Amino acid sequence: MFCKLYTNRPLRMLAKTAMIIDDDEDLGRLLIPVLEARKILTLPVYSLHEAEEYLSFMKPTVIFLDNSFPDGLGINFIRNIHLADEEIKIIMMTAESAKWIEEKAKAEGINYFLRKPFSMQALNTILDKLKFGKVA
Repeated sequence: MFCKLYTNRPLRMLAKTAMIIDDDEDLGRLLIPVLEARKILTLPVYSLHEAEEYLSFMKPTVIFLDNSFPDGLGINFIRNIHLADEEIKIIMMTAESAKWIEEKAKAEGINYFLRKPFSMQALNTILDKLKFGKVA
């Protein structure tokens, strides 16, 4: 006998998942090994448009979000993430120094804000606070 599960909420996989939304491919190459060491499956995407497409069917546990893209600003994309799933944790990362960006990002509901360049220690501290496993 088979049982059907009906829900209006996206089903979460047992594995932790991350989406890195940043047009700098080098950042993904730095973050992916750190996340994989914590058993977090990671998908890098390089534009807000691409991220929007993936969010239509993938609900990651955490999103690492840059602010500056050719197709828009990350701070204006935070609302789209929350509409996809309010349980997604958001870590905003930017090299921009304007204080209003951090203030607006926090007002939009991000969980953490990292100013680039950031240390791996700062990243690991945030991942520990989010209870995303320990480094193997």
